[in-house]
Amino acid sequence: MDAASRGTEGGRGERAASAVDAAIACNVPIAPRVQKIVVAIHGIGNQLHSDTVRSVASQFGSRYDPPLPVMPLGYFDIAGVGEVDVRQLDLPEGGPYTAEQRAFYSTLGFAEVYWADIPREVVKQDDTLEESKAWGLSIVSRAQAAYMLNVSERKLEPADFSLAAGVVEEIVETVAVMQSLLAVTEKAGIFKFDLAPVLRDYVGDVQLVADFKQHRDTIVFRFHRVMKRLVDLVTTRCNCAPEVYLIAHSEGTVISFLGILHALSQSCVQDPRDKKQVISTDWVKCLRGFMTIGSPIDKHVLLWPDLWRNMALTTRETDGAIELPDRTGGVLRLGSRIKWRNYYDFGDPVGFALDTTRAYLDAAGCKAFEFEDRHDYGFARYWLPGKAHTEYWTDAGVFNHFIEDVMLGESDAVPPRNRRARGFVSTAIPYLLSFALHLAAVFFVYKAVTASSDADSSGSEAAFIHLTRSVFALACLLMGTTVAARIPRLVKARGATRTDAWLRWRVAALVAFGVGALLFWLVLRPDVAEFLAGPFGDIVHDRMQDSIVGKLVFVAAGICVALSGWFAPRRPRWGRRVIVGMGALMTVLIVGVRLWGDLEDTALWPVVLGGLLFLYAWWLAILIFDLAFVWHRYVRNSVALDTLRAWRLQGRDAQPRPIVRMNRQRKAR
Repeated sequence: MDAASRGTEGGRGERAASAVDAAIACNVPIAPRVQKIVVAIHGIGNQLHSDTVRSVASQFGSRYDPPLPVMPLGYFDIAGVGEVDVRQLDLPEGGPYTAEQRAFYSTLGFAEVYWADIPREVVKQDDTLEESKAWGLSIVSRAQAAYMLNVSERKLEPADFSLAAGVVEEIVETVAVMQSLLAVTEKAGIFKFDLAPVLRDYVGDVQLVADFKQHRDTIVFRFHRVMKRLVDLVTTRCNCAPEVYLIAHSEGTVISFLGILHALSQSCVQDPRDKKQVISTDWVKCLRGFMTIGSPIDKHVLLWPDLWRNMALTTRETDGAIELPDRTGGVLRLGSRIKWRNYYDFGDPVGFALDTTRAYLDAAGCKAFEFEDRHDYGFARYWLPGKAHTEYWTDAGVFNHFIEDVMLGESDAVPPRNRRARGFVSTAIPYLLSFALHLAAVFFVYKAVTASSDADSSGSEAAFIHLTRSVFALACLLMGTTVAARIPRLVKARGATRTDAWLRWRVAALVAFGVGALLFWLVLRPDVAEFLAGPFGDIVHDRMQDSIVGKLVFVAAGICVALSGWFAPRRPRWGRRVIVGMGALMTVLIVGVRLWGDLEDTALWPVVLGGLLFLYAWWLAILIFDLAFVWHRYVRNSVALDTLRAWRLQGRDAQPRPIVRMNRQRKAR
């Protein structure tokens, strides 16, 4: 049900907004001392009513010791989606709270802007939103069009955008695979995290806000209506204009930012579903602070520039106040700049620094926000990448900084800092998961081969006694092979002007292979190597020991597989098929020579099954490595955003930001 219909059910007279507001003001008991309204705006996904505002209120209530009780959802519940209410914290009459603490708690009121029902109804209709993979490909197409339009001296080729399209397909595919793996961890009682719904909800909500004007305008109008009613409600009950503080998460930051800009540039907004209903946007005069967590505003500014055009945002300072002289409907005067603070974790796939947003505001001549570079707070505070997007709600350090810096005006507020080992662990987790799958892949085929061999006559007791050591050694070689084969396929590393990049990434790939091969050589016992590939010594008739020949055979096989990845087509899906196919060929060759003559009285099917499981687990490991590399290279390190920013704002290709630098002159400087 849309905002208008729900408002009609709850208020019965939504078109007469002032009458409804007055009725609400008379019926809702709010203490006269309420002076600050904290408004929560949720992000992506299928949200519960009042869950976001409860999370915010809980963080405020836990600021002092002992913390105030966490109230149930029913405490914050209101009659309808379009209606408003303000709830206060449950502050007991007694307790060890100081007069200052009581004064702080007593002035607070909490409310929520709820909009999840609008995308939920669209999803139920199942005839509007585009499938995630197809929509992602359209984003790549838009990026290519922006590149061709804005950049004159081009270094990218159509094949590079084809690679990007392939990566998008791969991400969707890999997320589905990882969701299956996470289901296993949930059943094992390790942890629960629904990764696939995060992607699905994010893509769906972003589509709705960015591409569907009717639905976007409906959501933003609801935002304005709730904000106006909240300000009118508290003003009527308390006989004073309140201070308003917005706390927005994820896509909710885009909606609230759009709403604020609309309020700054025009004096009223129109209901897109009822053109006769027009409401004032003067509530923005009460806005004092804006907190964004996990915000994707920069992506929207770069990918959907039309959303931010035709807004009269030019400001001027007069007697310490901020005026917007070009505002439709008359000059708007703000008593002070809106204090904006942005928080994002480096492991959050959605939230980033908002450099482009600041550049947009500067270009528009808008000084209404106190939002400098130093007000963008990035950190590594959460363990799991991806899940970091939802961890802000339970992080007292983030909320306490906003409270102290913005609401209390304390100059010594301590910003949220990195937590020990979080950044390293968050970065390492996907690669460790990939390595674990490499271990599983090796175990499947190793166990099948050793179980099908005549261990006694081969002198291979160490193959059973040192199972873990052998599997680890072979997995190191396989992991090094995967990294060496995949890295050159996942980067822009060719062209007449990119010789340094071509060399840099291939050296990085060779180093990765060298590390894996060295660990393999040092860890694998000679008798195990002789057992696994020693028969090749009889073929080559070399004077070297069979154990050395065995190790060389595995290293040579790894080199063949890695090189096949270098010359594979620059499409992730085809590249994986090539190296998995070459790996299958090498596996058949090594296993076939090892078992030649030993299968007269032994069934072959366990070896075939083990080989198939090996290929499947290895394929999963490659998928996860690709996703992790793309994530860290292009998303976490903001290479993709920096590239789009350079295209649109500077009209040039982005400067390379290599992880491994080989330019000695630049390093010396």
